[in-house]
Amino acid sequence: MISLGIMYSTNSTAALMIDGKIEACASEDRFVRKKSIHAYPKQSIDFCLRYTGVSPSEIDEVALPYLGISDFNKFIVDFDGSFSMKEKIEEQHKYYKPILIEGKNVNYLNVFRHKIIAERLEFTQKDPEHNPIHYYLKEHLGIPRQKIQYYPHNLSHIYYGLYTQRVEKDPILILSMEGFGGDANASIYLYENGQLRLIYKTLDCVIGRLYRYITLLLGMKSNEHEYKVMGLAPYANQNHIQEPLKIFQNIMHVDGIELKIKNKPSDMYFYFRDEFEGIRFDSIAGALQKYTENIMTEWTENAIEKTGIADVIWSGGVAMNIKAMMEISKIPALKSLCVGATPSDESIAMGVLFQSHCSSQKTPPLHLNNVYLGNSFTRQETESFISQINPGNSFKITRDPRISYIAQYLVNDNVIARFCGRMEFGARALGNRSILANPRHPNMIRKINEKIKNRDFWMPFAPVMLKERQNDYILNVKNIESPYMTIGFETTPLAKEHLPAALHPYDFTVRPQILSREDNPSYYDLVKAFEHETGIGALLNTSFNMHGEPIACTQENAWDVFIRSGLDGLLLGHVFIEKKLDI
Repeated sequence: MISLGIMYSTNSTAALMIDGKIEACASEDRFVRKKSIHAYPKQSIDFCLRYTGVSPSEIDEVALPYLGISDFNKFIVDFDGSFSMKEKIEEQHKYYKPILIEGKNVNYLNVFRHKIIAERLEFTQKDPEHNPIHYYLKEHLGIPRQKIQYYPHNLSHIYYGLYTQRVEKDPILILSMEGFGGDANASIYLYENGQLRLIYKTLDCVIGRLYRYITLLLGMKSNEHEYKVMGLAPYANQNHIQEPLKIFQNIMHVDGIELKIKNKPSDMYFYFRDEFEGIRFDSIAGALQKYTENIMTEWTENAIEKTGIADVIWSGGVAMNIKAMMEISKIPALKSLCVGATPSDESIAMGVLFQSHCSSQKTPPLHLNNVYLGNSFTRQETESFISQINPGNSFKITRDPRISYIAQYLVNDNVIARFCGRMEFGARALGNRSILANPRHPNMIRKINEKIKNRDFWMPFAPVMLKERQNDYILNVKNIESPYMTIGFETTPLAKEHLPAALHPYDFTVRPQILSREDNPSYYDLVKAFEHETGIGALLNTSFNMHGEPIACTQENAWDVFIRSGLDGLLLGHVFIEKKLDI
């Protein structure tokens, strides 16, 4: 059974499953170089087929998520990349305000017609069901309508969470929260005796939407920069967050395992714009994060109490909030917590495949034990690329460098990019498309920001740490696994000594990639070699990209970032390239 899964909305993604195993998955923005692009993921699909050797005629099913909303065309028409801040605000004034506040009938596609990819606009009229994706699949792959199946969006998050647990537990609770989600934007399921059972679901969860609109009101891009609001929150004075916290608390509260609305604004953007006038930006961020943590923790605690099940999976876009996951991990009754790699909407491309397999096959799908599911390059392809770019005398080229050489290069406070093996799925770089540095010195933050990343000054970097050293650096008494940088932790005094450049600068919490050798042997060996040289069992790890750009996908992307930035070295497969001169 060969199935193609597609998430066709914010950060469109494609995945391919063969006989219950995910063989390939990648997001479209990596290929088209437009971050969080909302479009039919043609190049991602082509990659999945090319990598697996599957021809379009061999595809038995195309699995898609079903949102079940009236304004469906808004979500299935191709937009040419993420909206600018100006356009995000125009969306509120020209679309949501007229509909939600003024009671007008506004067609989204007319308002933002200039953002639609021109050659795709006509498809909305060609398909009799007004669903362009059916037309795209037929034109692109020759897929007939009868091979296309739809699965509930929110339930796909549940299935993704279930099959990303690395150590299978039965029974286990699965909780999901997101902004939208079709028939539910928050749900609790119990997996027991190999069966999923719904415990609770609702469309009244406001957390994802709150984060979306507050991000926009604070001058950052919604659906993209929510993590910046989370990073800003610790700087807020706890006394000053009390006033905005009361405003948030008046919207929704937890009642047992239910999420109940107290006061539902007709439009959140304009409501909070007026309510927060005159309140400091950091106080708003701090209050929102505190409210989010309180809601998610209480809801999880109540679900554990009601069901008696203390092993928990979290999924959905709101599960991207690593600080809330940290607070959930502290619940006394909780035994274990699992958060899959990038549980937001990108993961739906895999979630629909897991859901499809479970609905049609007798045997369960294979669990996703790692997310190195993207493209890779052979030794021959790398050699061909090196000959094409002809680096010249400005660079030192070393083939098959000793790991100890790379480790010593990092010890000397050089910053390298590692572009090796298969590209990882999701928002977090997990070593194969990463920028790596010595985490020992706080000034490394400034060096990387000024020369490469240009991140907001308050935003932290994160570490990759050896699994056997985790207790030296983080407080993890429950031995919660965090291989994907999806859970926050409090840190030890030694972490503050060894890893200051990879901790949050204000509260010293950390979002680690806890690395075992079986996860990525060559990456592990590099961290281990650095430990041999320094005694530090970790490296600073951030994504291989310039700020605002997608993570490097091809060798050309890697080289482009290398020469445009202040990176000192580039590990391109088996070739290590060092800058000898400023260029």
